Amino acid sequence: MDKKWIDIFKWFHSHPEVGFAEYETTKRIREILKEEGVEELPFPLETGAMAVIRGAKPGSSRLLRADIDALPVKEESGVPYASVNEGTMHACGHDIHIVNALMVASELNQRKSEVEGTVYVLFQPGEEVVDGARSVIRSGITKDIDEFYAIHVDPASEVGMIGLKSGGITASVDRFHFTVMGESAHAAMPHQGNNPIHVLVDLAKWLDSYSDSKVNAFSSHVVTVARISAGNTWNVIPSSGELEGTVRTYDEAARAVIRSEIEGAVKAFEMLYGVNISTDWWNGPPVTMNDETLYEKAKEVADRLGLRTKVPDDIMIGDDFGDYAIPGSGKKALYIRMGSGVGETYHHPRFYADPIMLKTTSCFISELMLKG
Repeated sequence: MDKKWIDIFKWFHSHPEVGFAEYETTKRIREILKEEGVEELPFPLETGAMAVIRGAKPGSSRLLRADIDALPVKEESGVPYASVNEGTMHACGHDIHIVNALMVASELNQRKSEVEGTVYVLFQPGEEVVDGARSVIRSGITKDIDEFYAIHVDPASEVGMIGLKSGGITASVDRFHFTVMGESAHAAMPHQGNNPIHVLVDLAKWLDSYSDSKVNAFSSHVVTVARISAGNTWNVIPSSGELEGTVRTYDEAARAVIRSEIEGAVKAFEMLYGVNISTDWWNGPPVTMNDETLYEKAKEVADRLGLRTKVPDDIMIGDDFGDYAIPGSGKKALYIRMGSGVGETYHHPRFYADPIMLKTTSCFISELMLKG
């Protein structure tokens, strides 16, 4: 593989920026697109970019999405090209995604005579803050595109392995936030107050042992409490406290049922404990559903290139890529997991994606995007 692309990867890895603040990242992407002679389209957001390759043959309009933001994680990977931005790290492989998309754009631009239809390459901001795709969609620039493709590094697979499947491949993501309003009192006289901590603990226990009797037993889902906060000293009962967590599922019907049951339980806790509980529920991206025909197309390309494939394990990570092709919209999606070397999982300070994977990844995705 051309050393140029490895050097470009190292630059992106060492200069991570969080969602919607990817200014230097965007600047560098645009510089490289210009160097490679790839046409860039006007982009409606402050960060991010969109390139286009107009093929010489008729065909569909399709888009390759690369998310470009990093995470507020202090890097401990030990690589010599580690982050120079303290407390920020590409701990989810988006640097690989960026360079893969740049390599694909460059390759297809050189092979325009073979390209069918129009290929768009989107460098999307804000995936980790989960409003990136929706911001792009609201702008209208993707409304006439038929097919959407994305890759994601896979730290559970060796370099060169391609994870392909049809149907659900990333989970829906919902976030809940409950604020319990009790009544403050001296810790020596708890009977004079109404301790919200009791409510938070019992509600957390209920959520942790959530009864799924109304959800299909074969429907994968998780309910996780991730944060509880209350009080600021040892001898004062606080007046309020907070509980926050997430619901993940591969089943949109189950998603609605779980929310309804949790909201019903919160009302019951209010009555039981005589407190007020305010509820904030954020509906994140839906399940990403891989289209069967695009899956078959990708499998044929992988087999033709002699690449190894497997059906990836189901995991409850989410991705706002699911917003681009919601079932019933008439649009198709394909989300592919690409082995990046077995190691620490996503969002870990020692996460590492081997850039040698770019050779296989860019070759495979270029061939996949060539015809439509």
